[in-house]
Amino acid sequence: MDEKLWEKELWTQQDIMEKMDYLINKVAQLKSEKPVGRWLTMEEATEYAKIKPKTINMWIKRGYIYGFKRSGHWIIDRESIDDWYSSEKI
Repeated sequence: MDEKLWEKELWTQQDIMEKMDYLINKVAQLKSEKPVGRWLTMEEATEYAKIKPKTINMWIKRGYIYGFKRSGHWIIDRESIDDWYSSEKI
């Protein structure tokens, strides 16, 4: 699909149908992806938050997000990441 489609001011009916098909397929793709659980490994948390492990560790130490070690591996609460991102403190 041509990305220039978004830049047009006037769309033809064909353009609208193509964009609708694209969006429907994108939603279906997103629904089929593995859902993220509440508890994440360090690797999952860094991928989810799009930050480095060092930053996750700093946030845990400062109490911004909740995480704990189990058998030497970090377990991080995804909801606390969401809360931290949605707070006005960031």
